[in-house]
Amino acid sequence: MAKGKWKVLSQPINGIKFYIVGRQLDESKPLHSGNVEYHGGYTDIKEKAQADADYLNKAEENKA
Repeated sequence: MAKGKWKVLSQPINGIKFYIVGRQLDESKPLHSGNVEYHGGYTDIKEKAQADADYLNKAEENKA
């Protein structure tokens, strides 16, 4: 099972675009809500979500 990289995902809620950091748990299976691991909560600041995703990806690289 190969996990995907952390990415910024968006969700419109009441006309406002919110962002959350997530990654696909098993890239060999279709992308759906049961195949996504999330980190943290929603934010309306895309740059903050991207910074979190970048940090998590860097931490994964350093583990390898």
